[in-house]
Amino acid sequence: MFAESPLWRKVILFIFLLIFCTVTMTSLSMLITHVAGLNSMEDLKVKQLMCSSGMFILGPALFVYLTKKDPSGYFQLNLVDPRIIFLGILAFFTAYPFIAVVSSWNEGMQLPEALQGVERWMRESEELLKDTTLRMLGSSSIPQLISNLIVIALIPAIGEELTFRGVIQQGLAKYLKNEHVAVWLAATIFSAIHVQFFGFFPRLLLGVLLGYIFLYGRSLIASIFCHFMNNAIIIVYAHVSDPETALASETSLNMTHGTIAASVLLLVVTFFILMRIKYISDKNRGAI
Repeated sequence: MFAESPLWRKVILFIFLLIFCTVTMTSLSMLITHVAGLNSMEDLKVKQLMCSSGMFILGPALFVYLTKKDPSGYFQLNLVDPRIIFLGILAFFTAYPFIAVVSSWNEGMQLPEALQGVERWMRESEELLKDTTLRMLGSSSIPQLISNLIVIALIPAIGEELTFRGVIQQGLAKYLKNEHVAVWLAATIFSAIHVQFFGFFPRLLLGVLLGYIFLYGRSLIASIFCHFMNNAIIIVYAHVSDPETALASETSLNMTHGTIAASVLLLVVTFFILMRIKYISDKNRGAI
């Protein structure tokens, strides 16, 4: 229906669908929780599940259906070489020390004196989001752990990859004619939409890593799986230890010269892993 529409009209349609699907699914979740009489934690998880599904899965899916002549193949949900998934997960491990260094630096950022009121508001917002996350991560049983893996790890991994890599990154690459700029811009939007100011830069780097796994692996399955594993590790760690420790571990790296040097070295290793993913993908397609 909108395949031949100009870019500005598609952008408006995309934003409208995200808002419409979010409002619709959130309203439906409120009805479900009211009728079912769920407790506060179950209520929170159902609302999170429905909201994420509406904004990041249903919205992008409708957008692609309305704007693409071949919607079934647009998301590149094709089978992927297991070696690419393994290398993608390995890339997360080698990139994590550098991301942790950036996270520690970002956490300690201070705004100028004139913007202290803004910084106070930003930190209060961060604490509110952290409290909500800690409530959701708290799991004392296997069923609660499974529900956390679905609500906090699986659905966001599928939805955010469909939205930011499947729609936004591919759309930017098409109109900008530059895949690398598209990766960084999509990752910037990905980080900004989380509205966590003192975690913006590490999340930006995670988005860039996922963007290149998708770009070089040529399958959204690879980036979805890596995104899920990144989320799932934190959730399982929170289950076996405690949520506070799991979240603190992301910014607890000792900032020494040796640590920074090692993180940069491992970042170089990450680059070569991504090149290997590209090589395997190109070889499988007969490009080399």
